[in-house]
Parts: sequence; C-alpha cells; structure tokens
Amino acid sequence: MLKRVEARQVRTGMFVEAIEGAWQDPLLSKRRFLLRREIDAQKLRKSGMTGVIINTSRGLDIDGLPGGNIEIDTKAARETIQKSMQVLESVFGRLQHGDGISVDQVAPVISSVSKSIDQNPTVFLSVTRLKSRDEATFLHSISVSALMILFSRHLGLDETTVQMLGTAGLLHDVGKLEIPLEILNKEGPLDEDEIKMIRDHPEKGHAILSRQEGMSEIVLDVCLNHHERIDGKGYPRKLSEAQVSLNARIAAICDVYDAITSVRPYRAPWSASQALKWMLGNEGHFDRRLLKKFALCLSVVAVN
Repeated sequence: MLKRVEARQVRTGMFVEAIEGAWQDPLLSKRRFLLRREIDAQKLRKSGMTGVIINTSRGLDIDGLPGGNIEIDTKAARETIQKSMQVLESVFGRLQHGDGISVDQVAPVISSVSKSIDQNPTVFLSVTRLKSRDEATFLHSISVSALMILFSRHLGLDETTVQMLGTAGLLHDVGKLEIPLEILNKEGPLDEDEIKMIRDHPEKGHAILSRQEGMSEIVLDVCLNHHERIDGKGYPRKLSEAQVSLNARIAAICDVYDAITSVRPYRAPWSASQALKWMLGNEGHFDRRLLKKFALCLSVVAVN
C-alpha cells in the first residue's frame, strides 16, 4: 500500500517509492529503495523535501510495524522456502552419493531467497525460524544464506560478493552430511566422540566442496572457517583474529544467530534482543564491530 508521509517522519526500514521534489543526492539517486541506514534516513529528514511516498507492503509504516497483507506475504515466503528446500535437498543428495555439483545448481535458490529477503525480510526470516526436526538442516542453511545476503547488502558489499556469500551460507554446513542424524538431532549433551565428530564438519565440508570444479574461494573459506573465533579459540584450526576473513566473520554471526533464535521441538527460541545481548556478551567469539552492525541491520528490518 502506497502512503505519503512527511520527510520528517521518515525512518529506517521504510520502503521509499518516490520523493517529492527534485532531490539529487548521489547516494540515494534511485527512486525506489529500502531505507536501510540511519545516516540515509537523516539525509531525507533534513533534505527540505515536502513529502515521501512509502510502500508499507514492502517496509515499515510510521508506527514502525510492517504493513500490507502479512498472510499473503507469509504464504509467498513459505512457497519460496519449500522450493528452495527441494533444490537444496537434491544438491545435498548428489554430494552424499559422490556426484559433482556446481554453484549454478544452487543459483535458483539464491535468486529466490535474495528476492524474498529484499521484498520482505521480516516475514521471510520469521518463517525460517520455524524448524521441525526433519527440516532443520535445510532450513538452517536457507536462513543463514538469507541473513548473509541481508547483512552483506547492509555493509555495502558489491552484489557479486553478496550473491556468493548467499551461496556460502547455503553450503556452509555440507560437512554435516557425514554425521549420523541421531547425533545431529540429539537432545541431550554430546559425549567427547560426538563432539569431535561435530567439530570435524567444517573440514569435511571443505574437502567435499574442494572436489567440485570451479567452487568459489568465498564458499570454501566460509565452509572451513565459520566456527573460528576472534580470540583464537574456535575450530577447526584455532585461527588468530588476523587470519579470520570478513566472509568467515559474517558467517559466524549469521550461523549462531539463526541457531539460537530458531523454534525447535525441544528448545524454546531466543528473541532477537536476547540473542544479540548474549552474542555481544560472549567476549572473544565474534567481531564486535561487525556484530553491532548486524544488530543495526536487524533493527532496520524490524526483526524481533
């Protein structure tokens, strides 16, 4: 639904369809866009323009809540996720049977997820949080992919890198194909052997993906290093802060955030604020500057 608001009422999270008057800001020259950054919202408020046309079906309304038909948006998100899961299940099945894959085979998933996260990130991410035991592996991969696309765009990375980070999110846990389901789905504490098996999955995944022709270095880096920590206490290689790439730091944040905010049959999920508070308090695990930007990114799309 299109709605006119005064320029002074503009806030991050709104989807701008048009700006009244002639405004030639080089950074916000396109007429239709999701207002992601507070600095850009401030520019609009101080621009002297009389009004702004927003689309409440694609962003926030004046009251800070998403508008539009949420039921329709949820249905569209579920359809996108279901189709994406089917493609991902097929790709993972090929890998499990020793067949080769290419980035092109998951490109349709990235395209669909990218479009959905751009149109209504709040609804899409809310739907991916509902993970049944059978869907957990694939939905987690899709959710991490979506978060990495959303966050990397917020950081202003070029679109080619954004799409490849989305692909990395889809494939980051491929090493878990070699872990028995009874261990992956175990509700109680893991024993030492089971912990070692879990901690081997980045290297196993990296080995699998390294055998695929033309696999992106970004995908390989994220697969191997998404459990590394800034304080050097991560796994599998205990990399130092300087050795952990931006790609792996983004993945570490998105991976943990999705894991602890997801609805599972045997565990209550944390809210976004609870998750971010815990992550910020977990000294040495994450890049704190990046994590604060992630928190701002989520606040822009009103994820709770």
